[in-house]
Amino acid sequence: MKNIQITVLRNGATVATSAVDDAESVAFGVWAKVGGRYEKAAQSGMSHFLEHMLFKGTPTRSALQISQAIEGCGGYLNAFTQEESTCYYARLPHEFMPRAVEVLTDMYVNASVKQDDLERERAVIIEEIKMYQDQPQSVVQEQLQDTMFVSHALGRPLAGSEKTLMPVDRTVMLDFKARAYVPSATVFAFAGRLQHEACVACVEKAFGDVAKRKGLSYPPVTGATNQRPFVMARKDIAQVHAVAGFRIFGRHDSRRYALRVLNGLLGENMSSRLFQSVRERHGLCYSISSSYQLFDETGMFTISGGFDTQRAEAALRLTAKEVRRVIDKNVSAQELKRTKDYLLGTFRLGLEGTGSQMLLIGESLLHFGRVMLPAETIRGIQAVTADDVQRVAADVFAPERMTLSLVVPNAQPQDETAWRDTFAVL
Repeated sequence: MKNIQITVLRNGATVATSAVDDAESVAFGVWAKVGGRYEKAAQSGMSHFLEHMLFKGTPTRSALQISQAIEGCGGYLNAFTQEESTCYYARLPHEFMPRAVEVLTDMYVNASVKQDDLERERAVIIEEIKMYQDQPQSVVQEQLQDTMFVSHALGRPLAGSEKTLMPVDRTVMLDFKARAYVPSATVFAFAGRLQHEACVACVEKAFGDVAKRKGLSYPPVTGATNQRPFVMARKDIAQVHAVAGFRIFGRHDSRRYALRVLNGLLGENMSSRLFQSVRERHGLCYSISSSYQLFDETGMFTISGGFDTQRAEAALRLTAKEVRRVIDKNVSAQELKRTKDYLLGTFRLGLEGTGSQMLLIGESLLHFGRVMLPAETIRGIQAVTADDVQRVAADVFAPERMTLSLVVPNAQPQDETAWRDTFAVL
């Protein structure tokens, strides 16, 4: 990614490109700095709902014509909503780049949001929510966030609820869209066989006349944001589903590279300590893993698994011992090197695709205000020491910042005290 260029339009929108001269494709994404945490409680799910509605048509294109314009040349079209961003993206043969800009920007600016389409899509999303409610691995994660960030937008599900979605009509949604999709909060990211000037010209033509407007903001997480230590639900299921979550620092913290290594060491793949110990050596589960998510000023590190009902307590105690071990004892030079090699390898291989490069450009511009070049990430990971990993583990796994979320079978006998005691070693 040595051919990155950035242009800011007069209205404040950003156009960024990464030229890959031998690629056959161009990946293009329209990024908006808005997501679940920008919503008030009564608006929960609005960003995700709006994302769905943009595919339903504009005054000049039907929903079918939108998909045909991209898929008709062999391309792919999709979108996603996160807590702090929404992205509409396409990947298609490079010569069709102007078409992608025209179609996605038409959706972004001119979506019709017809009331009958809205009614149908609301029903679809409510069914999606019900589907997640039937999946214990989704329930355990949602109730974790609700308990880690009590009465805060980061604790609410991205899809919202039937209660918050039902009052939404066309006027409400268009008002939210007008305040969310503003030029200063919009990034147009490209990667592939392209010319920067041509990309800028296409965006300028499609979006340059959109007027400047003030965007949305959100309340930060502070020490006053409540976090509860435990939550449990009972369902008619056959496994114990558990997530231990720790509220941590945000994406701008210099410890993020040590955190990345810690996660790779502890639970990111089948070579990681948790998988090897809890599953391979002791056979206490089918799946166990760790992951983390960093927001602007806060984040969370999670360890999750599905456990046999008779051995769930033992599995959680062993999990806690593995966490304690990484706090108490420095990782060996060999294991540290192996973890770094894995992280650097997956990172570098992922950047071979134009889609991955587009995602990196869009995310870093939206969240850091600059493109985080791969060399910077590589240097950051390479510089992490065993002492750095031990220190960040002690910071992350503080008992006072832990929440244990469980979804257990109806007949499971253990009470809250028994479950919380499984992590007493911390």
